[in-house]
Amino acid sequence: MHSYVNHKNLKKALLTNYLSKMKKGLLSLLAVALTVVGCQNYDDQFDELSDQITALSSTVQGLSTVADQITALQNTVNGLELTLGGDISTIKAAVEALQTSLADVATAADLGVLSSTLADVQADVKELLSANAVINQNITINNVATLEYVESLISTDADDPNVIVNGEITVSYDEANFTSATHLARINAVCNKFATSLKTVTISNTYSPTGDVLSFANLAFVDKALSIDGDTNLADGDATNDKLRTVTGDLTISNVKGDVDLSLLTSADDIVVPEGITALKMGSVTAASLSTAGAVQGHLNLASATIVDGGKSKVASIVAPKATDIDITSAATLTVNAAKAATIDIEGTALTGDLSITATSSTIVKALKVKSVNGTITSGELAQLHLPALTSVATMVSSAKVLDLSALATQKAGGTMAGGIILDKVTNFNAPKLDVSGVVSIVAATDITISDISTLTTSIYALAAKNMTVSGLAATNAVSFDKGALIFPALVDLNVTGKAASTSPYISTQTNAVSVTSNVLTTLTTGGTLNSVDLHGAAKLTSLTTTGFIRDFTLLGASIVTSVDLGHDHIEGSDAATLRISNAAKLTTVAPTALDEVGNVTLTQLPKMTSLNLGSMVTLPILGSYTITISETALSGSYAVASEATTTTQAYADKIYSNDLMTLKPLMTLSAASAVVTYVFAGDVLSAVTTSAFDSNGVPGTASTKTITLQNGSTSALEAYNNTASAIATPLGEAGFTNVLAE
Repeated sequence: MHSYVNHKNLKKALLTNYLSKMKKGLLSLLAVALTVVGCQNYDDQFDELSDQITALSSTVQGLSTVADQITALQNTVNGLELTLGGDISTIKAAVEALQTSLADVATAADLGVLSSTLADVQADVKELLSANAVINQNITINNVATLEYVESLISTDADDPNVIVNGEITVSYDEANFTSATHLARINAVCNKFATSLKTVTISNTYSPTGDVLSFANLAFVDKALSIDGDTNLADGDATNDKLRTVTGDLTISNVKGDVDLSLLTSADDIVVPEGITALKMGSVTAASLSTAGAVQGHLNLASATIVDGGKSKVASIVAPKATDIDITSAATLTVNAAKAATIDIEGTALTGDLSITATSSTIVKALKVKSVNGTITSGELAQLHLPALTSVATMVSSAKVLDLSALATQKAGGTMAGGIILDKVTNFNAPKLDVSGVVSIVAATDITISDISTLTTSIYALAAKNMTVSGLAATNAVSFDKGALIFPALVDLNVTGKAASTSPYISTQTNAVSVTSNVLTTLTTGGTLNSVDLHGAAKLTSLTTTGFIRDFTLLGASIVTSVDLGHDHIEGSDAATLRISNAAKLTTVAPTALDEVGNVTLTQLPKMTSLNLGSMVTLPILGSYTITISETALSGSYAVASEATTTTQAYADKIYSNDLMTLKPLMTLSAASAVVTYVFAGDVLSAVTTSAFDSNGVPGTASTKTITLQNGSTSALEAYNNTASAIATPLGEAGFTNVLAE
């Protein structure tokens, strides 16, 4: 075993572990020599590599060159694995270890480790090469004479070894040069011994009548281009009868009919296949392009194929009118025309150009890894279009009925529709991360889920939408629309959650708003942080739920709603909250559960409101003058008229008995004691007040003397009952709450 130099910055532990498994030491770096040369010029190549690495050891800037060489070697080493078995497997592991250790090279000394190791492994590589059968010349079989010569070079008995050919291989089989049926068997016996070719391989079978198949049962690796013309076992419909795994150059297949199955092939450069094949199966291949003969690079014209599986080879366009199953990897642009496809699966992560798909209303398209399309996305009618990784789109026009846009977050400027998303068939537009900043036309969608809206809501055309969720309305954005013929004419359920501003002053940084005027909306739900929520003309509203934080809340014209769930609080750091509910003909109760630091309150035209609970309002705003307007409600109470002193009875001050006003008493007590916060009352406050008189013991009687409103405008109905014993100033103010008692 040779000795090796280690360095603290290399992954020496991992590398040593691999070295311990090798019979003769580190062979990985010189695996290059094995894959590109045979014995005859190995020494020259070895010296060249040695000189390169020695030169690189003087500067760490050369590290990227070495790293690129080792990365390129991995495909080559993979291709030799079937040929050399255990030896190459050990080399393969060591190449991976070297690539890992290169990531830690930081100095010239680190690269020096590679140079010192190189000198020790030269003998090991030579031994490995000599242990394998290598033919260091070109091989040509094109007539009987050349066949006989090749038979003298390569033994074809079952126990004879397969060979590495360090030269070009050319096999041409035709009836002009081969007339005996035994010739094909002899040719195949030789060709079945080819395991590796380090140069170009050209195969031609033009024997007529057809039916004779050339066999290359053990050819696993071609280090240059491979050309197949005619029937062979390499380009037939059976992937199990050959071992071809790697072609480092171009792969060209011609004059082949029926299926082509190269699903076990892992790599090639540019691949060309015939137009007339009935199936294409290349599921494991990674190629720079995949094309049909006579077409531009990357275009597949497969008029007869019922199955197309292009693997990871780049395809720019495909026409496959009979294919029912299509699996391809997109190039920079991709156009798919497949009139009968049931499924189309598209690999790849990014398209710098357009994506266009023409299929049928029953086709399911999945592009599960495509994160970006810088051009336009277009499709005709599809059953489903899945783009779950797509994060941004400029223009998208599709008639797909179902779409997966779960990662779509932004609309880019540009495109023919200036960032438009035009989807005329989708019924559930679910883009939970999307910030709408351009046109979104989803006229058939009944359900809409988005994150945010950066432009006016009129940018969204949703004629059939019934349910809409906005899950992350930014602190300065708004959901605002007046229902009309083109503006959410059918929307019945709206759910909006706002995002909180991150900096103060919040009165200017938290300005997001929900403003809806609609006589068809039945349900409004809000959450998160929203500066304002305004619902106007809510004739069909039956359910209203608020949570989170709202500064300004308004509900107008809710003619049938009977109860509302007001669970929101004020926005700390912004202005005092406001609460306004008017013209709600059937609303019976107003009872916010968390609303505090409230300024103006307006509760008017609520003829069925029999209960009011403002007990959540326990904290005064810091300063300000505010008005609480309560009018035209069904709130009731009683007023005990002040009783003046007589010679036999003492005086009793007037009292207001109201459980509803009692919920405000703690706040009014604080306000009365404050020099900077003032509340005044407007409206009738209590619309039906029964008056009564005190008896001699100061107990108000039960018999009503008259029914009045507590207060109206700048005057008060109480004024008529004022006397020297009255303690409640009129109109009713915050100080008067001293004499407000529970019923």
